[in-house]
Amino acid sequence: MPKVIATEEQWVRIGMEKFAQSGERGLIIERMSAELGCSKSSFYWYFENRDDYMARVVARWSEVATQDVIFSVSLAENAMDGITTMLRNMFSVTRKGDFLFHLRQLSEQSQTYQSVLTRIERARMDYAKELLVRAGMTSEAAEIKSGILYHYYLGWYERHKYEQISEEALCFHIEMVRKQLLGL
Repeated sequence: MPKVIATEEQWVRIGMEKFAQSGERGLIIERMSAELGCSKSSFYWYFENRDDYMARVVARWSEVATQDVIFSVSLAENAMDGITTMLRNMFSVTRKGDFLFHLRQLSEQSQTYQSVLTRIERARMDYAKELLVRAGMTSEAAEIKSGILYHYYLGWYERHKYEQISEEALCFHIEMVRKQLLGL
C-alpha cells in the first residue's frame, strides 16, 4: 500500500480548523496526521517546525478572513453595494470557531503575533474607512465609524458565534447597522 502524504494546503486547512476550535493547544501533529490519514513525517515535508506551521496557518487565515473579503467587496459596482457586501460578509459568518480570539491570546505571548494581529485589524478598519469615504463620509468621520464598526462586530460575533443567522435576521441587521451605526 502506498504511503499517504497530505498536501501543504490540507495541513494548513486542518490547522486553521483546529486553531479556531482550541487555539495553539489544538495543533497536535500526531492527531492531525491521523485525521489526514498520513504519517506525521508528511508535516515535516512542508514545515520546518511547529512555529513555522503556526505562522503559515495564521497567514492563510489572514488571507481568507481579510484579503478574500476585501477582494469580494472590491467587485461591487459602487461604494454602497461594497458596504452592504462587507457587512454581509462580516455578519453572516458564525459557527466557524474562535480563530481571532485564539490569535489574540497568542499575541499576548508573542510580539510577532501582536504585530500580525495589529496589521490584520488595521487592514480591516482601513478598508472599511475607504468604503465609507467613497460613500461620502469625511475621512475623519469614516475613521471613527470604521473603528466603531469593527469593535461592534467583535462584540456581535462573540454574542452570536454559536448561532445560525437566518437570511431575514441578517438583512435586518445589515440595514440597522447601515442606518443607525453608520448613518448611511
